[in-house]
Amino acid sequence: MMVIEAMNRAVVTIEPDETIESAAEIARATGAEHLLVLDEQTLVGIICACDLRAASPGDTVSDCMSLPVVTVRPDTPLEDVALTMEECAVGCVPVALGGLILGTVSDDELVRCGMGARHPHRHCHHRRTSRRAAPN
Repeated sequence: MMVIEAMNRAVVTIEPDETIESAAEIARATGAEHLLVLDEQTLVGIICACDLRAASPGDTVSDCMSLPVVTVRPDTPLEDVALTMEECAVGCVPVALGGLILGTVSDDELVRCGMGARHPHRHCHHRRTSRRAAPN
């Protein structure tokens, strides 16, 4: 099965300068566990429910988002995506073609297609880069 056959096309996005409170409200209202962070239509990060719970009041999305983001093409075999997600310890990968975001594949889609067990505490990305200054 190819990614295009299994992906979630209901992508939920947010801008990096939005507040965490705004992101949490969007996630609640849409039921989304992953929000793609777009800056002028360019994917710059991803924020998951775990990131929202760990954020401090007053944080912005860019303070808490994970980056860089692993993406896959719509013609990628779903088995390859499952391996990539496992190897990179990510819970969601955006599906992109030529810079256009077409959807996402998360643990939910893999489970629905019989390709693994749900990992509810897996972060959205294997490497988290924070823009906050290190404490002195």
